[in-house]
Amino acid sequence: MRIGMIVISPVAFYSEPVWNISYAYRVFLIAWRIAELSFVTTRYLFLRAPFLLVWTRLPVTKNIILPRRYRTLQSILAPDRETKLAVAGGRAGSITMKFLDQYRSAEDIRKEQEFLRSVVRAPSPIKVAIGGVVRGLITELGSLFIKLAQILSMRPELPPFLREELASVQDKLPGLPEDEVKHVLERELMKPVEEIFEWVDYKPIAAASLAIVHRAKLRSGEEVALKIQRPFLQGIVALDTLIILKILLGTATRLLPRLGKSDLTFFTLSFESALRREINFELEGHIQEHSREALLEGELTSQCMHIAKVYFEYTTTKLLTMEFVHNLIRVDELFDKASPEEIWELISMKVPGFPDDVPAPPVVVGCRFPMHMQWQGEVFHGDLHLGNLYLKKPASGENWKIFLCDFGMFENIPREEFRHGQFFLWGLLAGIPDMAMDGLKAIHVDAGGKLTEVDWPVIEDELSNFFRAWVEPAPEEESGVKLRRSKLHEGGYTRQLLAVLYGKILSGGLRLPYWMWLFLKGYLYLEETGTSIMGGSYDWNGWILDQYAVRVEKDAVLSLFDNANVFTTDRALERLEVALPRGTDYPKVLKGTLGLLDDGETKQSGSIAQGGRR
Repeated sequence: MRIGMIVISPVAFYSEPVWNISYAYRVFLIAWRIAELSFVTTRYLFLRAPFLLVWTRLPVTKNIILPRRYRTLQSILAPDRETKLAVAGGRAGSITMKFLDQYRSAEDIRKEQEFLRSVVRAPSPIKVAIGGVVRGLITELGSLFIKLAQILSMRPELPPFLREELASVQDKLPGLPEDEVKHVLERELMKPVEEIFEWVDYKPIAAASLAIVHRAKLRSGEEVALKIQRPFLQGIVALDTLIILKILLGTATRLLPRLGKSDLTFFTLSFESALRREINFELEGHIQEHSREALLEGELTSQCMHIAKVYFEYTTTKLLTMEFVHNLIRVDELFDKASPEEIWELISMKVPGFPDDVPAPPVVVGCRFPMHMQWQGEVFHGDLHLGNLYLKKPASGENWKIFLCDFGMFENIPREEFRHGQFFLWGLLAGIPDMAMDGLKAIHVDAGGKLTEVDWPVIEDELSNFFRAWVEPAPEEESGVKLRRSKLHEGGYTRQLLAVLYGKILSGGLRLPYWMWLFLKGYLYLEETGTSIMGGSYDWNGWILDQYAVRVEKDAVLSLFDNANVFTTDRALERLEVALPRGTDYPKVLKGTLGLLDDGETKQSGSIAQGGRR
C-alpha cells in the first residue's frame, strides 16, 4: 500500500534479525499483513472491480485512460480479449487441436490455422468478467498468491477460460516505474546506470510474480536481459508463506476431515524453502550457468537447445544480468506467432543422432534435458511451466532451438533419499508393486515417519488400482510392461500419480519428504508439455526407464567405491547383480567400471570415489 511515494505495508518494515528473535514482532507483522490483505480484497471486490467493469464497458469512458494505480486493472477488466490459438494438442476454446506428429506438410498446418481462426471464439462476456475479476484480485494480492495461481493454471478441473486468465499472470503483470528500476540498478551495481549501460529500455519485456525483465545494452556492446527483483520480497515471502501455509492451509485441514488426516509438511517445507532460494538471483545464476555448461557438453542438447549466458560481474542477489536472446516464441503461442512454413520447418527438422521418425527434435530434447539433469545429479528445475519454455526461431543458417529460462526454483535431493524415490518410481513404471511399496516405505521413514503410523493395506489397494488403470503387461518389451498410452492424454500419468498421492495415500498417514512436491511438480509440467505438443511421438515411459537404468548403474558403481576398501571383480559382480535391474548386461557395466582403474584389477577406492562425485 502506498501513500504518495511512501510504502505503508508490513512487508516494508520486515527485518530478518528481529523476526528471528522477537515473537511479539512476528505476531504484530502477521496481524498487520492479514488486515492489509483483507482491506485490499474488500476494496477490490466492492469498489475497484465494480467501478472498472462499468467504466471499461461504457462507450463514453472505455477509451479514457485512468490514473496509473488503476491502469493495470483497467486492462485486465476490459471486455476485449485477444483470441488465441492454443498450443498444438491442447484446446482452443472447445476445439481439440492436432498434435505436431499429425501434420504432414506446411499446407496442412495452414488449413488448420485457418480452420481454428474461423471457429475459435473469445469467451462470453460473463466469462471475461469473471476471469478478469479473479486475475485482478490475484494481481492485487501480490507475489505469493500469483505463484499459487500459476500452479492452479495447470489444473484441468478449472474451466479453460479461467486457466488462460491464471496462466497470463506468469509473465504479464505490472512492471515498476522507471525511477524505481533505475534506483534498483544503481543500488545493486553501486554505479550510475550511464557508466555501465549504453541504454536501458524501461518498458519491461516480461513481468512475473517475483521479478521484472528489462532489455539493456552494456558499454562493452553486449545486449543483455536484466532480471530485477520486485521490492520487499523477503518480507512478502516471510509473511505470506506463513499466512498461506500455516493459517489458510491449517484452517482448511480442520474444516475438511479428509484433508485433516493428511501430512502436508512436505508441501509446505518445499514451497517455503524453494521460494527462499528463488529470491537469491546470484544462486539462480550459478544454477543457470551450470545447466548451460551441461547443455553445451551434450551432442543433441547443443544442437537443439539454448540457455542464456550469465554475466556474473553485473549479477547480485537481487539483479541477474544475462544474454538477451532474440526471436523467442512461447511454446503455447507457436500457432499464433509462427507461419505454417516455420512450424513445418520445426516439425521436419533433422538432427544427427536423433531418430528421423520423431518430429520436432528441439521439443523432445528440451523436455528431456531437465529430467536428465535431475537423474544424473539430484538437482532439478521445479518450475517448468509453459511460461518458462520458449522456442527460438532460427536465424540464417541455424535450426530451431528450445530455450529454457527461470532457474530460480530448483532442488537438491539427498542422495540416499533420491535412491528410495527411484525404487518407488521404478516400481510404478515397471509394474512391480512390491518394489513401489518398499520405496514408499523408505520415503516415509526418510520424512521422519514411523511404519506403524500408516494403514499400509489402504496404500496397497490404492497402488493396485493405479496399476490396473495405467499399467498393462507387454511381454514383447524388455521392461515387460507398458503404460496404457491410449489413456495418457486423458489426464497424464504424473497427474494421476499426484491424484493418488494427494488422495487416500496421504490421508492414510503417509509422509513424504519435502523435495517430493517439486520433484513431481517438475514431472507434471514436463509431461504436460511433451504429451500436449508431441502426441504419440513423445515416448515418456521408455525414456524414463532408460534414464532409470543408467542412474542405477551409476549408483551401483559409486556404492562399490563407497563401501569397499579394495575393489575386486568377484565382489563387484555380486553387488552389481543385487543393485541393477533385471536384464542389465552386468559384465559390460563391470568392464566399464574396471576401465576406471589403473591396473584393471584392484585399487584403493578413496581417490576414485572422490573423483566420481565431482
